Amino acid sequence: MKYIITVCSILLIAIAVCGQSASTLNSRGFRQAKQQHYEKAIQLFSAAINADPFFTDAYYNRALAYSKLQQFDKSIADYSKAIDLRPHFTIAYNNRGADKHEQKDYAGAIADYTKAIELDSSYARAYFNRGNSFYKLQQYQNAINDFNKALKCKPGFKDAIINLSKAKEQLKKEE
Repeated sequence: MKYIITVCSILLIAIAVCGQSASTLNSRGFRQAKQQHYEKAIQLFSAAINADPFFTDAYYNRALAYSKLQQFDKSIADYSKAIDLRPHFTIAYNNRGADKHEQKDYAGAIADYTKAIELDSSYARAYFNRGNSFYKLQQYQNAINDFNKALKCKPGFKDAIINLSKAKEQLKKEE
C-alpha cells in the first residue's frame, strides 16, 4: 500500500511539474523543505535538476533536504556537484564538511572546513565546525585555536565559548 501511495505521489508531482522552469521547481521545493516535507522537496529539486542539470542551487537545496533526512551519502554527493558547478561555494564546503563529520570522517570534514575558511577567512561557523572535528580527533590545541578564531570572527558565539572550555579542560587532563 505504501508503495502504491509513493508511486501515485511521484506521478502527481510529475504531472504537476511538467513544463515548469527549473527555478519554479526549485522554489516549490524550497517551500516544501521549509515546511519539513523533505521527500516532496527532494522530488521537486530533482525535477529542477532534470529541467536544468547545471542549476547549482537545486543540487545545494536537495543536499540540505537529504541532510535533514540523515541521508549523508546523498547529501555529500549533491554538495560535491554544487561545488563542481560553483567552485567558490563556501557554504557548500562547510555543509559537506558537517555531513562528513556526521559520518565520522573527521579528516574529510576538516579538509572541507579548511577550504571554506580559505574562501572566507571570517566564516565563524567553519572555524567552529573545524574545531569540533579536531576535538573528535583529540587534537585539543587545534580545536582551541579554531574556537578562538570563531570567537574572534563572532564575539559572544555561545557554542564556541562552551566548546572552547571543554577543549581546554581536555588539554589540561592530557598534561
